[in-house]
Amino acid sequence: MLLAAQNSPLLRSLQPFAAAPALLAGLRAAATAQRQCAGFASLPADGAAAAAQPQPAAQGPLVGIKVLDLGQVVAGNFCGGLLAYFGADVIKVEPPGRGDALRHLRMDDGSGTSLWWRSYGRNRRCITIDLHNPEGRQLVRQLAARSDVLVENFRPGVMEKWELGPKDLKPDLVYTRISGYGQTGPRAHLPGYASVCEAFGGFRYINGYEDRAPVRPNISLGDSLAGLHAAFGTVMALLHRVRAGGGAAGQVVDAAITESMFNMLEGCVSEFGAHGAVRPPSGSTLTGVVPSGTWRAKDGGWVIIGGNGNSVYNRLMAAVGRADLGIENPRYATDAARCEHERDILEVIEAWVAAHTSDEVIAAMNEARVPAGRILSTADIVQDPQYQARGMIESATPPSGGARISMPAMLPVLEGTPGATRWAGPELGEHTEEVLRSELGLGDAEVQRLRDGGAI
Repeated sequence: MLLAAQNSPLLRSLQPFAAAPALLAGLRAAATAQRQCAGFASLPADGAAAAAQPQPAAQGPLVGIKVLDLGQVVAGNFCGGLLAYFGADVIKVEPPGRGDALRHLRMDDGSGTSLWWRSYGRNRRCITIDLHNPEGRQLVRQLAARSDVLVENFRPGVMEKWELGPKDLKPDLVYTRISGYGQTGPRAHLPGYASVCEAFGGFRYINGYEDRAPVRPNISLGDSLAGLHAAFGTVMALLHRVRAGGGAAGQVVDAAITESMFNMLEGCVSEFGAHGAVRPPSGSTLTGVVPSGTWRAKDGGWVIIGGNGNSVYNRLMAAVGRADLGIENPRYATDAARCEHERDILEVIEAWVAAHTSDEVIAAMNEARVPAGRILSTADIVQDPQYQARGMIESATPPSGGARISMPAMLPVLEGTPGATRWAGPELGEHTEEVLRSELGLGDAEVQRLRDGGAI
């Protein structure tokens, strides 16, 4: 079994990294150079287009892994984007003509293509196949036979109807599925938008204020968390396949948007099971943890302060000039006691913050070693020295050329085998002929026949 594991495609793909420290050092240097982007301010002021250039080689722990990506919109694209960022060769399949819906959402890059797509579509090879066409589905089967992973987020049952389900494909394939409610259960067949699934997963109930309608964040949080869980599950399934020595060691990774939100509920389920307690929405505070909240400073800026924990709380009270409210006072000696007198504590902090500027508040909290910070906008983030030092703002052009696009780095940061942004999201069908020729060995006449027949 060990010999079989050593001969597996995944392990072979990792061997160069283990055997060549000099290569690792070179990859780290290249990644560092690529990630040291100073933010939007570093881009040409006129958005000057860059000519198409040969793309850099893949790097990261997933080099050598081939992914057939049938994912769509946010969740599927985030999963595929993560795998591509860390080195996998991801072939993205889209319907001819219109492409993935993400290409048309929110602001565009001036060419009509969404900036969101340029970010999430990075590092992938994009082909068009009509899955409603029998010959198109046969192409997917052929590509799946050459892949380690298939990613999809159609409504449960659709892939089986097309005879592209897990049982229709090879047994060592890692088959990653993203849906609203999972592949089983009475709600499995229902469509699952992030907004609805965030509510069903428990997040919307605890987010916001008790006297107002539940609040949604201005991002597709449920979709992104589902994509993250799906990518994590994919990597675990690949690791299992290596340890099992290949063979029929593929499996289904079943990631649901609802359960990805449910997975973030911390101790809520245990609290209800033990005490019948239902955690309520709590505005800018955290139920059962005092003090933690958001306050407006004299200059109008919002500041978050986290002062929970006995020693931190003591330092906070001293910093705001109210050492008499420290843990030596029995009314505030424990977290439970502070929860009983939460209003008193929060009013003291509110008055102190309101009498100082944001800079003064942050400086005083840093001096007292109390966690505190401003609420940053995107404009603040891209100019912030911490984000710049960590290389969190990257930029790239699409493979065909064009203006450089700023985008966030993908995480986590790996010291030995870092991922990187190689190119921004490609044009629709940009790699169709390349992939059909290089992966399936099709000639010009066959590619043209498939195109004429509407399969691609």
